[in-house]
Amino acid sequence: MSSSRVAIVTGASSGMGEALAEALASRDWLVAMFDIQPNDTLAARLGDRASYHHCDVSDYDSQARAFTEVWDKYGRIDALCANAGIVDKSSLYILNHRNSDEIPPKPNLLTTDIDWKGVVYGTQLAVHFMRKNKVPGGNIVATGSVAAVVPHETYPEYDGAKAAKENIRINCVLPGIVATKIIPPEMVAAVSLECLTPVSTIVRAYNKCLDDDSLAGEVLECSVEEILPLPVPELRNGRFSKRAVTVWDPLFKMYHGEESGLPDAIP
Repeated sequence: MSSSRVAIVTGASSGMGEALAEALASRDWLVAMFDIQPNDTLAARLGDRASYHHCDVSDYDSQARAFTEVWDKYGRIDALCANAGIVDKSSLYILNHRNSDEIPPKPNLLTTDIDWKGVVYGTQLAVHFMRKNKVPGGNIVATGSVAAVVPHETYPEYDGAKAAKENIRINCVLPGIVATKIIPPEMVAAVSLECLTPVSTIVRAYNKCLDDDSLAGEVLECSVEEILPLPVPELRNGRFSKRAVTVWDPLFKMYHGEESGLPDAIP
């Protein structure tokens, strides 16, 4: 078993994932890079601090194989940085069908498969393997988007897809607009440089989530140089609203096989 902490970074071959992989390796993490395309230049830079694993995060079996490879190689998984993501591949607005009697084409929902299902798949697999660590537990950090909180009408599917029991902490990082490959350069220019969020801010937010043991269930907006914890929305009808969103343990147990362990759960 490795003596160094092991982090899985999805979408590690480019953009924010590439920056995360480099940053973690520089901080003595071993990095398992998940992507559908290898980045040989990055792998050469990181050397024996990193390993590449072909992985299509939209496919559960592909993720399961990659997680198993990491476990077999290192004997531990301490962090999942669920970063892989794309933007919409088709228009849900079907504006070009306004005057058509034809049924519109089936929408391409690959964004949902990667940005949402991929995170769910990865989270379940991470929990499974983190339970097996010598000291059970770990960190899961997902890359969301500020568009999940403040909708960006250009990408409706993307917005929706982005919208700590057992010593496993889960947090979420919401980048603003970062100049990566999935953002058209014309859009970057239109936004203006002073409004762009540098990748370094995203990396700092991830480091905060991984290093601060008090952080759990937090959502951190990354805006330009700022890392801003988002407040929990106010329940508009007080205890009545609170009751509506409080876990009822018999139902929780019916779905999940045991009680929630939450201090305010309804017995």
